[in-house]
Amino acid sequence: MKKSLKVLFLLCVFLLIIASVSICYASNIRSSNEVQFFEPVRDESGPATMSFHAKMSIIITLTQIISTLIAVLIISISFIRFIVSKIRLARLLEDDEKYEEKKEEYTQKIKKAKIGFIICLIIGFLLYSSAAILGFTKTFKPIIYIYPESDNTNVSITLSNPEKITCSYPKYNDGWNVEVNKDGTISDGNRNYYALYWEGLINKKDFKDGFVVKGEDTAEFLEEKLKILGLTDKEAEEFIVYWLPKMEKNNYNLIRFLEEDELNEEMELNINPKPDTLIRIQMQYKPLLFNMDIPEQELTEVERNGYTVVEWGGSKV
Repeated sequence: MKKSLKVLFLLCVFLLIIASVSICYASNIRSSNEVQFFEPVRDESGPATMSFHAKMSIIITLTQIISTLIAVLIISISFIRFIVSKIRLARLLEDDEKYEEKKEEYTQKIKKAKIGFIICLIIGFLLYSSAAILGFTKTFKPIIYIYPESDNTNVSITLSNPEKITCSYPKYNDGWNVEVNKDGTISDGNRNYYALYWEGLINKKDFKDGFVVKGEDTAEFLEEKLKILGLTDKEAEEFIVYWLPKMEKNNYNLIRFLEEDELNEEMELNINPKPDTLIRIQMQYKPLLFNMDIPEQELTEVERNGYTVVEWGGSKV
């Protein structure tokens, strides 16, 4: 066997191992009802570290991307070898002597190319299956506004699964302990903020209902729905200017807003003192090439009263 074929064979074995490990690990995560496998590691000066399976999901995703690129390379090489061998074999038919001499060689090359192609198709299926089962997505830019009824109100906020946080500002550490004025200005003693920010990993949710919206109609749709969900014009504008560039160029978007129990399952907000009105908006969307039928999600109109806390974020699935 030539050196190039040995290299291709080893790459195929490597991809099969990666795909198998991915699908087994992903199935293990998905079948577990626990949010984390290991307790987050803390020290006195720093925040909780990301859980083991959250780190592994990121590593597996990156490995899957690299493995997919290698698989595409192998498919391309196999396809070229297949075509070239077929052409050369056809040309040899003109010379009976050379045909009998080279027939076995080119037949073997064609056979190996077919095997490489089939192996890569299997690898692709395994990688796709593991990615689908793993079911993690990243929630982008959840920000939290706080509107107390009096100035200089001390507020503490903690998140139920800090090990899932990948970024925060101001730094989350063991929670946020801040002083807030009626206009929403937040202070941690060092500087002022208009909102608290975090990003993290959450599980993908099924689109059991939702909305299918043309990309060009995204802004109008969000203006209408965010008003129903309780956002002010200013808050809705910040939401829209962040998500609009990501969504309006798609043919269609499948959109769903997570329900309260789904949000709490992923990342519950613990706020002291407890607000009179808590608004949490987590949008999940999926770009679509074509329109589709789906039961329309029913949204409950939110009325803001008294001390109010608002959080919004979203993710592409």
